[in-house]
Amino acid sequence: MEAIALPAKGKRNHLWDETLKGFGAMVTHTGVRSYLLQYRMGGRGHPSQTITIGRHGSPWTAEKAREQAADLLELVRKGVDPKASKAEKRQQEEEARRDQNEFAFATYVDTFIHRHAVKKKLRSTPDIEAVFRRDLKPRFGDRSIKALSRSDITKALDEIGDRSGSAANKAHKWLKKMFNFAVERGDLHGSPMDRMRPPHEEQSRERALDDRELRPVWLACEAIGYPFGPFTQLLLLTGQRLREVAGMRWEEFSEDAREWLIPGARTRNKQPHLLPLCELARSILLDIKARGIDSELVFTTNGRTPVSGFSKAKKRIDNYIAERPESVGVVAPWTFHDLRRTTATGCQRLGIPIDHTEALINHTGRRRGIVAVYQLYDYRLEKAVAGQRWAEKVISLVGS
Repeated sequence: MEAIALPAKGKRNHLWDETLKGFGAMVTHTGVRSYLLQYRMGGRGHPSQTITIGRHGSPWTAEKAREQAADLLELVRKGVDPKASKAEKRQQEEEARRDQNEFAFATYVDTFIHRHAVKKKLRSTPDIEAVFRRDLKPRFGDRSIKALSRSDITKALDEIGDRSGSAANKAHKWLKKMFNFAVERGDLHGSPMDRMRPPHEEQSRERALDDRELRPVWLACEAIGYPFGPFTQLLLLTGQRLREVAGMRWEEFSEDAREWLIPGARTRNKQPHLLPLCELARSILLDIKARGIDSELVFTTNGRTPVSGFSKAKKRIDNYIAERPESVGVVAPWTFHDLRRTTATGCQRLGIPIDHTEALINHTGRRRGIVAVYQLYDYRLEKAVAGQRWAEKVISLVGS
């Protein structure tokens, strides 16, 4: 190869192998030396084509290049165009790299969350992110979503289900939605989860804590302290939804902390909700304020974002209750959402009219225009009375 003389500028010199027809070497005026093969598809009468095997040097020596040329000529003999085959292989490699980047599971999850959950302003976005982050990204990582089989997904859901049937069902729900999203966009021809049922049967929840259960729960909240102790107590006293309480901001309260205006951006029905606060809820908030936490958020661990990690917080409460001999067998399994149902049920037992109770917990439909404006003040007095009566009942049960 080194014996081939450099050609004049703009020219190329060739040296053809005497034993393997079509195999040769080429050198440019800049000194670039390459191995190549000339061949004809269909024999004589058809135009010749040239394919570059590679540049001289590692890994291409004359012997290795000759072996490659012989393999390519065998393809020609079989009617396969090496140049077209090389282009196809290059395209496949490019598609594989694209899959690795764009369709890697972890990357595609982020695309799904951004374009489906965030753009649609789903209130469940934090929960969706948590499901993928905790249970699915660690399992599938950078694998292409195109390569995931129904069996892969079933095994993952089985493993999640060994820990929690509810978690497995949530993983099933959002993973299935993501695959349907991919099909709708044309990124997949079909979903591997088509007609796949949730792995666990959901139990209908009609749970409300009874009078005996409230005291152990309340005392556990006092024991674990800020932020999840008072957070749980306010869930029970106000009957509001978990993330509405978790996302409380000081600017949402009146100056004397007697009223809480939840903005429509944080309520399920997208309408602002004015909630008069009972004295006990107000005193809890004032105690938190007195802590001097430098944040616009009422409940936070870093000053920048609302509290999260609710399952761990719930476990701390449960562990405290389990360690108290007087509480053993008293408190049945419960969830944070059961506290909202407990408030509603408790108000009903106190004889509070159902429309007043629903106004208190903001269990209403969508209202627009002037109706939405006046709804802020509908049942204002009635909500205040209902909230205070429920708080007094709680106080009588927990001894605060």
